[in-house]
Amino acid sequence: MDIWHIVGNGPGELVVGENERVIRFNQPLPLNAGTNLTITNSKVAGLKNGFLVQGELPDEQFIGRLETNSKKLEILLGCKPSLGILAIKTMLEYEVVVNVSCMALLPSLKRPKGYSKKKTIPAAYHNWLAERQLALLWIDKLCWPEFLLQVPVQHGASTTITTDCFRQLQQLPSLSREEASQLWVELSKVSYHAWLKQANRFNLKSVEPLFYISRDRHLSPNWWMYDNQASVYVNHLQKILALVQQAYTLSKRVKA
Repeated sequence: MDIWHIVGNGPGELVVGENERVIRFNQPLPLNAGTNLTITNSKVAGLKNGFLVQGELPDEQFIGRLETNSKKLEILLGCKPSLGILAIKTMLEYEVVVNVSCMALLPSLKRPKGYSKKKTIPAAYHNWLAERQLALLWIDKLCWPEFLLQVPVQHGASTTITTDCFRQLQQLPSLSREEASQLWVELSKVSYHAWLKQANRFNLKSVEPLFYISRDRHLSPNWWMYDNQASVYVNHLQKILALVQQAYTLSKRVKA
């Protein structure tokens, strides 16, 4: 059986087997450099839409499958999918072994110091929490050692949280900037274990839109994605919720 190795642009250890075909993203196709296929998004490739696909294709329908799956994923995610989740979904349609490295579908949302408030970082355009939820459903079909996050160890007795943290988070868009800023700080201090106790499928899904920016809107209500200081807390809370999502989803699969 053929082996395809999807390599992201994130940190991680990369070990490519001798017989593996390698897929990379947003990079030029080098000659004789161990890359068989590259997929480049429209912005980087200078296209109006679609993708630039170069190299060895699994079959003649591959580009069509990418385009079809991109549309399906956009409906599920509420925004355009990352090339990583798109490549994984598409390669799972083939009878091949799929390995994944240097990708966790959880890049930092923390903005660099001094970054212009009129610009957003590229990672802010994807719904990473929803992408990780999909990946959790497919994880048994993949060899992806870097995907699962390490759950933090709880030291001492857990603090009792009487407020509904998810409900507070859902109300962020209706708050003033000052109130919302303070709430981001407060909620980022709530422990992973406290969030997990309040987690359910609805709560986890309801807060996803707070952590990305839609390309289809000229003005985004998620001003915190443009704020250098607030992005520190947004990034921290996204990681906590990713851990909560992982623990909740995997526990439900065990009970099923």
